[in-house]
Amino acid sequence: MASAKSGISKVTTGTSVRNRRENFYQTEVTTLADGSVKRETFRTDKNGNNSVKISEVTADKDGNITNDTTLSTASKEERRALQNPNSQLRNSIRQQTDEAGKKAQANSIDPGGALEKSGGGSGNTATDTETGDSQETTTSAPSSTRDFGDMQYPATIAEGQDVITFTALTYAAKTITGFSFGGRDRVGPGGGGGGRSKGTVTLPIQSGIKDQNAAGWGEDTMNPMEAMMGKSALDLVMEGKADNVGKAGEQIQKDTEAFQKGIGAAVVSSATGVKGILARTEGKVVNPNLELLFQKPTLRPFSFQFKLSARSPEEAAEIVKIIRFFKQNMSPQKGGGSGGPSANLFLKAPNTFQIHYMHEGKNEHPFIGRPKECAMTSFEVDYTPDGNYSTLRDGFMTSYTISMSLKELEPVFYEDYEELNDPNIIGY
Repeated sequence: MASAKSGISKVTTGTSVRNRRENFYQTEVTTLADGSVKRETFRTDKNGNNSVKISEVTADKDGNITNDTTLSTASKEERRALQNPNSQLRNSIRQQTDEAGKKAQANSIDPGGALEKSGGGSGNTATDTETGDSQETTTSAPSSTRDFGDMQYPATIAEGQDVITFTALTYAAKTITGFSFGGRDRVGPGGGGGGRSKGTVTLPIQSGIKDQNAAGWGEDTMNPMEAMMGKSALDLVMEGKADNVGKAGEQIQKDTEAFQKGIGAAVVSSATGVKGILARTEGKVVNPNLELLFQKPTLRPFSFQFKLSARSPEEAAEIVKIIRFFKQNMSPQKGGGSGGPSANLFLKAPNTFQIHYMHEGKNEHPFIGRPKECAMTSFEVDYTPDGNYSTLRDGFMTSYTISMSLKELEPVFYEDYEELNDPNIIGY
């Protein structure tokens, strides 16, 4: 095990003059005994003091990323830069990782793959530099591995503005443990989604933001005969005896006439198909023991609509990328087989989405309900939202309206609120 730090680099983050920031960064590389490598990136001052860790990546000895976390201490601009493979910050981290890695690798068993992965997250050395954080990677890749980067509309969202972010995530299937399924942790804002993140879109919060919590309750009946037989069977299974049959017999003996009428009506109804004979002759019905019973949890739906109007060619291009982001990530994927003839035998689930309402663009909004991970069930684009066909000179539509419907993958439970450990927020 060995550890070493890189030199200090000055890096600019941000996509506009308003949110552009200059900070100093340093990367520490630690090679572990099992051949894995941990890379930690810190924001510092120009002398390397007052370090604040903003990112941590771990790669195993074979170069597979096992942890990719952007910490809550990272600013919005830093989160955007860390999610963009071609940003100045990511390029600087790759160079710093290589520098610190060479120092640490002298006493390490790492063959190079893990070090390379931990630095860039792609396993490839960057050859192109970038002058800003708004540029997106142009390297083509299969849909299952493509990183869409971090996008936003409008291009200059005001600092401190409340926004909504959509993070696309590779679908994670649940595992069966004993009699139940394993949990699926909610991805926090600004996080890497445990390596599942495919990119994010940030938009201003629109009107009509709402959620609807519900539970599945339904009416159910059980007549006295069903109650007696059910209780007797349950006792027999659970306790090995059926004392309830004897108790039912005792009740019949105490009020034989009433039970005779009830049983007689049931026999007549069963034998002849005639319904309601007791109600017609006696003005009575057998007590159905009607009750509203809990049947199942429900999954919450969410719907959003945004109108995107470009004010520049660059913003128009960003809008097109945002629409592509939603359309492609909600689509099922080919290649669910193991290769060969079975390569297209199955389809893989579409990517899912994590939604965050961000207060002042920094922290998750405490007074709006938090959605769990969602599947996008529909996505609609209106290319002529103003009622007429209108384009810019370069062919971009003057406005687009996008409408989307999503539904949570899992129900919200009582314990989910308790785990937040804060009674002063809405929760879910």
